Amino acid sequence: MAVFTKKEYKNFIKAELKITNVKVKKWLKWHPDGDQGYEAFIEARKVCLPIPECEWSFLVGLHEIGHVSTGERVYSYLMEYNAEKWAIRRAKESYGIICPDYEEDAKNYVKDHLIENLVFSDLRLKKVKPYVLEWISETQGSLTKTIQKKLKDGSIEMDGFCVDLKYWKEVGDC
Repeated sequence: MAVFTKKEYKNFIKAELKITNVKVKKWLKWHPDGDQGYEAFIEARKVCLPIPECEWSFLVGLHEIGHVSTGERVYSYLMEYNAEKWAIRRAKESYGIICPDYEEDAKNYVKDHLIENLVFSDLRLKKVKPYVLEWISETQGSLTKTIQKKLKDGSIEMDGFCVDLKYWKEVGDC
């Protein structure tokens, strides 16, 4: 596995920005503990990126560029899936960077967004893209069980949201 300097990571990001015709709105300090304002502005083709200093921060930067490059806007789970897959593929194919811990985290991130879309929007299990389920190692049945458990134990906060609890009970009875 390749290890690069901070300068090399930044040069890689700059190369990707040029290839994708994306501009940096703001460079932000890298915070490995969580999101610190890294984001993509798809229509404006601009991003707020962490200053890359390691594989993980580099992949987060690619992820934000991926949002602009893939342009998905329908459901957040698809937006995140496309951005994550794009970032992971670019890192591997263009720079030989493979980070299994990042990829595992990315899968969980996509799964969390999928659960939110299923519970809080009009997305139904039958409409979930099978390739996303495969990538996050889930099935419609396993996802249903996870959602039912989270609804039962209160780990999904429903404050102010209308959740179709009847649907989630019935879908589990099938």
